[in-house]
Amino acid sequence: MIDFQGQQPSAEKRVDQESSEVPSGQSAQQHQTHLDSIFMLLEENIVTFVKNELKKIQKVLSPDYPECSKSQREGEDEEQRRSREAFLKITLHFLKRMKQDDLADHLQSSKRISLKI
Repeated sequence: MIDFQGQQPSAEKRVDQESSEVPSGQSAQQHQTHLDSIFMLLEENIVTFVKNELKKIQKVLSPDYPECSKSQREGEDEEQRRSREAFLKITLHFLKRMKQDDLADHLQSSKRISLKI
């Protein structure tokens, strides 16, 4: 499981981190129940990640947000950086679909953001 927050979400404690493989004696219904549990946890993790990243992007776009230093960016591991880059691309895509081209352009060109696209 990918931990986007650097901490364990509460749902992760409720769901066993079993392999998604079906043991040979497991019924199709048990497999579906297990798969449903995995996807509920996945959805919760994705929603939490999206909410946190949107808050960060909103702060970045505010006029009084200080520039991000290189040392702040170095604290991220490669996986976190890639996740944030992918999310930024998705955000830019949705802003453009919403006809918010000026905001998308500002976000993309902002040197204050800690992502490199």
